[in-house]
Amino acid sequence: MATPIGDTPILEGDEATEFLNHMLDPPTEKQKELSKKMKSQRIVYLWDEPPK
Repeated sequence: MATPIGDTPILEGDEATEFLNHMLDPPTEKQKELSKKMKSQRIVYLWDEPPK
């Protein structure tokens, strides 16, 4: 079984607010382009059909 790399940091105050605001920001154009490139890559399934 895997062991944790380290303790999970606990965010409080301004640090927590900054993190939440960052997570709520819409994706940038660069992020959208990367997402499109990743989706357009060829996927090779190990089974006869893609998993449902």
